[in-house]
Amino acid sequence: MNKDNKVSKEKSGISRLLELAGSKKNKLLAACMLSVISSAARLVPFFTIYGVIRELLENYNSIMSADMQEIYTFVIYTLISALIYGICAFVSSVLAHGSAYDIIFELRLKLMDKLSRIPSGYFTGTTQGAIKKVISDDVEQIELFIAHHIADIAAAIATPIFTLIYLFFMDWRLALTTLFPIFISIFLLSFGLKNPKGAQTQVDMHNAKEKMEGTIVEYIHGMPVIKIFNRTLSAFARYEQNVSAYVNAVQNTAYHFASGIGAYYAFFGAQMLFLLPAGLLLIPHASSYIDFLPLLLLFFIVGGGLKEPMENMMQMVVHSRRITEGVSRIDRILNQQEITEGGNKYPKSYDITFENVTFSYEANEINAVNNLNFYIPQGTVSGIVGPSGGGKSTLAQLMLRFYEPQKGIIKIGGVDIREIPPHHLMNIMSFVFQDSFIFHDTVENNIRMGNKTASRKDVETAAKNAGIHDVIISLPNGYDTVIGEQDAYLSGGEKQRLSIARVFLKDSPIIILDEATAYADAENETKIQQAFARLAKNKTVLIIAHRLRTVENANCILVLDNGNLVGSGKHEELIKNCPQYSNMILANDRRDRWTIKREAVSV
Repeated sequence: MNKDNKVSKEKSGISRLLELAGSKKNKLLAACMLSVISSAARLVPFFTIYGVIRELLENYNSIMSADMQEIYTFVIYTLISALIYGICAFVSSVLAHGSAYDIIFELRLKLMDKLSRIPSGYFTGTTQGAIKKVISDDVEQIELFIAHHIADIAAAIATPIFTLIYLFFMDWRLALTTLFPIFISIFLLSFGLKNPKGAQTQVDMHNAKEKMEGTIVEYIHGMPVIKIFNRTLSAFARYEQNVSAYVNAVQNTAYHFASGIGAYYAFFGAQMLFLLPAGLLLIPHASSYIDFLPLLLLFFIVGGGLKEPMENMMQMVVHSRRITEGVSRIDRILNQQEITEGGNKYPKSYDITFENVTFSYEANEINAVNNLNFYIPQGTVSGIVGPSGGGKSTLAQLMLRFYEPQKGIIKIGGVDIREIPPHHLMNIMSFVFQDSFIFHDTVENNIRMGNKTASRKDVETAAKNAGIHDVIISLPNGYDTVIGEQDAYLSGGEKQRLSIARVFLKDSPIIILDEATAYADAENETKIQQAFARLAKNKTVLIIAHRLRTVENANCILVLDNGNLVGSGKHEELIKNCPQYSNMILANDRRDRWTIKREAVSV
């Protein structure tokens, strides 16, 4: 784990958020300072009004004898303060919003870069909705907080401090009276926020939302199945349960804080209820009504005005709890163990060796692969067969370092794959998944992912080798067609052949095919196999197969069962020497003889 990740563990909440702000902290500091200045400028009219009222009351018998020069001075101060407030507030907002957009832009790039360096096995155990919530929702909350709340917090802290200093200077007794209900409110709020149950409700709400969004993504992906079986929304039980769980989590959070927040607001706005009796008690002891009445009016206006900035500050404190939880979830991704760079060794040959390789997905679980030992020479085609759950795909994923084995070593060309730089490991290997992913882009760009520098002619050659060229030229704009637009769609088999074309274009020395011809028709399957025969020259090819005839002519076939290697050799040898393989051959023969007759199924 790198140094930045260690630091991120030491900090949390707002301090960690400021750390994530990086070089934008200076802009945020400037925004906060300008916000404080604008906040101070907002207070000036209260005091100038007090000065005008005092001057008028002192000359209430003859208004014309009032010092108009002093009144005009107060008016000028008011206009200047309004101008300062407007300019500082505007510049502060510009700096805060600009910093916020830069920070979330860099943060999302940082998250995406991190996700690209996390072992791919992480995505198997994490829902798309959970990742989407972090990258979209939690980061968006940070933007909102930085753009609108950080500068407001500075102003919300500075304004009451400036005001209270001035009020204490004017009359400490009325100032304490103004502070009394605020102290009670702060006590009630802090008591509620420090309650462990309250903090847990926030965590529960985040967890429930994460699960709900993951289920929503799954529900959308499964919509064709739901429609085919004519199921209603309520029939998708997990969707309904997770939505209900999120609603309940929000309600629990609201109910938990309801009484405390209600009491907080009740006392927070009660300054006038305390100032009025306090004023009545102090008036008889005042040296002059003319001196005391403007002062009492000032406290009514300014004391009541304390509610807004103090309320903003308290709301920011509550909102910061959500930010803290969001930042912690961002750090969960940033602190994920990356694929270790290891050494700087580059294999000169491309044979594959497994030495005592053992792996399980979770601790204390049954091993997905168990003590595997085998050798695959360069330039050979090897088949990997076995029942579902036997460890075939896991074996391939270990080679790609989607996961790291708990025991044993995997070598390419005699070099431990952990000693090969990850980028080079990906360069020398190509993988065709059973379920192919096609980007919303042109056909050419989808194929060109295998080699960004390839010419158009090379792209077309790769498509021809994959048996997809004729389909492509029949599309509205040929290779320039954007898949998914202008009614340009590909079937499952066509998508798979398109992804196979990427492999042809990449031309890597090691090729792993996870049932790569599963969706191809007989004619195209033959073409693809012929193309792979040409491509396999001096290359190492592994074919994960369910249809055994796909690998009957392989140089070597590995038979896996429950993570164990139960047989290896050529097709004819395995039929004689491997009962598991013989049973699979018989099962395939029965499948091929499967027919439907009237009122019966014949096998």
